Amino acid sequence: MNKDKLKQVKESFDKITSQNSTNWKLVLFWIFCLEVVAAIVEFIWVDKYVEYSVKVPHTPTVEVLVGLGVTIFVWFCIYTIIYDDTKNRFRLLILTLIGLYFVVTNDFSLQFLLNNLNPLHFFELDFGAVLILELLFKLIILYLIYQLIISAKKNKQDIK
Repeated sequence: MNKDKLKQVKESFDKITSQNSTNWKLVLFWIFCLEVVAAIVEFIWVDKYVEYSVKVPHTPTVEVLVGLGVTIFVWFCIYTIIYDDTKNRFRLLILTLIGLYFVVTNDFSLQFLLNNLNPLHFFELDFGAVLILELLFKLIILYLIYQLIISAKKNKQDIK
């Protein structure tokens, strides 16, 4: 690849993820999304999740709460489709990722996700495709944190 093509790819990535370092909320949204996806990927392919996951017993109270959550989610989906609100699409995607995380991991205490935020947990992983994929996710998140800092500085300057 030549330098112009790489520069074009970087500019396209910056436009999608942070509107060229101007929207800190969009950067935070992408950081959250990538972190949840990285946690789900690690949960599926790494066997050490049992140490960090707290099982919630299936009681009638839990079933009612899950049913209420699903009902609110479906209502929110229908509301977003009917009124076609862009802000609600991002909220809907966040709720979808959280729901997907709960369904896949069955970790309602979020302990596994919090452990995945720890950058030193890589030393516990065996070398393989999962480690490489997790490192790729973390490098992208690190770049997005850099974009977050830049956009926060730009917003601070715009306020003055």
